[in-house]
Amino acid sequence: MERLAQLIAERKYAAAIERATAGDLGCCDRRSLLGLALAGAGDLKAATQLLNQVALERPAEPHPCLELPAILWSCGREEWIPFCLLSALAARPRSPLVALALARHYREGGQNIDALRLARHAAVILPSLAEAHRLLGWILADLGDLTTSAQHSERAADLDPLDAAAWSNLGVALTDLGRHAEGYRAHQFAVRLAPQSARVRVNRAVNLLAQGRYQEAWDDFEWRLELPNHTALPRATLLPNLEGGVSLAGRTVLMTHEDGLGDSIQFARFVPMLERLGARVILHAPPPLERLFRSLSPTVIILPDTAAVPDHDYHCPYTSLPRAFRVNLDNIPTQPYLFADPALADRWKFRLALTGRKIGLVWAGQARPWIAGYGVLDGRRSMKLLDLSSFSAASGISWVSLQKGPAEAELADPPEFAREMAAHTPMREVRDFADTAAIIAGLDMVISVDTSVAHLAGALGKPVLLLDRFDTCWRWLRNRNDSPWYPRLRLFRQTRIGDWVAPVNQILNILLEHNDISGVTKTLC
Repeated sequence: MERLAQLIAERKYAAAIERATAGDLGCCDRRSLLGLALAGAGDLKAATQLLNQVALERPAEPHPCLELPAILWSCGREEWIPFCLLSALAARPRSPLVALALARHYREGGQNIDALRLARHAAVILPSLAEAHRLLGWILADLGDLTTSAQHSERAADLDPLDAAAWSNLGVALTDLGRHAEGYRAHQFAVRLAPQSARVRVNRAVNLLAQGRYQEAWDDFEWRLELPNHTALPRATLLPNLEGGVSLAGRTVLMTHEDGLGDSIQFARFVPMLERLGARVILHAPPPLERLFRSLSPTVIILPDTAAVPDHDYHCPYTSLPRAFRVNLDNIPTQPYLFADPALADRWKFRLALTGRKIGLVWAGQARPWIAGYGVLDGRRSMKLLDLSSFSAASGISWVSLQKGPAEAELADPPEFAREMAAHTPMREVRDFADTAAIIAGLDMVISVDTSVAHLAGALGKPVLLLDRFDTCWRWLRNRNDSPWYPRLRLFRQTRIGDWVAPVNQILNILLEHNDISGVTKTLC
């Protein structure tokens, strides 16, 4: 039997089937392994029939189908997972573990309503199952019910007080609700239980950052580099903290991009500071940022982020620069640090020929489908163009769409206020952020949801009115409506998750009270 299990673990399914069928098939364990081998070999119907039969014969044991998802993933047949788990649930409808397995699969596929139904089913069958409450916490957070999410996360931690993930999830839920002190206590429990968990450490860092406790947070935040899809460069040459007298004179520092374009734009402000310390700076920049980042300094070297890693003494992701400079709320460099190319700016100004108040608009972010779960977050920070319809009450404005991506299609049938904007939709001709910067240079103001264009406008020194989701990103700080990162940015935050009416009306009132941009900016800045 041990050898049979080993063959399945090695994905030698044909050999496993041969070995299993050569023995006594009256043995439930042997038939379970045969069922798993049949699934691995592609005979899912026979596999589920056999495993369900074993499950009926052994009602007190976990359903053997619970092992199928991992096998099907390894074989590239993940689309079969719902079939096998639904079959298992039909055979054993009171199995909370099967219901949970199917709920997890649905959540990973973005089917949160189905996932919620099954996770609740599992919690009703076995209310003391901590895993059911933990999953309910995740699903409800995805669906925007942060209060009930926190309740289930707290229940999971109560049921399994030694589970670091349960405490960490509770900390995240409380932080999203703005209950930072309570969230911090939960994160403290999680870190004590799992001090080497990168996810637990990063979650605590986000809580501290959201409170503005930057000095306490930066070292924890570096644990994100241990998570998947972050830099593979050696930690030994990561740029150290610079407050201890580390000399950069004559040293080469390689800056690397992680994921968010807005993140790299926000933290690129520290690049000139590296040069002032004597460093030779090489910027790995994704294509949309290459031309823009040339405006940081005439002496930085720009390489595509796909280029081979050049020789360097230190490397540093842009997002690690605040840690290296030990940034706090009082020492953030806030002067404009990115600049539009004058020739490009003149070209776009002529191309758009705007009159009156000139305001750029971004209403949606990027879903980033390659990042698990990010689409849910993007759904909370993004809005529909229709949500801004009340802006039609403000006259004398040339609205300019700075929107890229799928949401740009909403201009095909725009609400009334945006009909003129259809004539000012330059983004299909935009090559990269250098073009976007040149367009913004000709505007008076940008109104944006939390996305990279808001960072770009802030870095250029333009006034920015930021429409912010209820569970705000750590960088915007919940207890204030201005930003220590961009002096001319003001925040208009949801008071209820998913409800954009109040922040939109706040901005509308500002536009109505002032007939010219100078009055608006004077009021805000």
